[in-house]
Amino acid sequence: MTNDTNRRRHARLVHRALVKVTYSSGNSAQLKMNDFSESGLFIFCPTELPQLGELMSVQTLELDDAPVLKTKVVRLIPGKGFALEFIL
Repeated sequence: MTNDTNRRRHARLVHRALVKVTYSSGNSAQLKMNDFSESGLFIFCPTELPQLGELMSVQTLELDDAPVLKTKVVRLIPGKGFALEFIL
């Protein structure tokens, strides 16, 4: 039986940072990141999940002038949050 961990392209690093998420609607929220990798990150958000495939941007609030990264929603876990993949 294969689990999600075995199918990941890049190792995940647990890091619970506060991030600013800007939805495609233009609305933004400060949410907590659970982990990240070279290809994406997972955001805690137990309510109001975005749509699968939605484009949004993410910026860490830990660093001054942190880059704004473009992402796409690739996985939804109701009651927990959503996974984002970085768009190059």
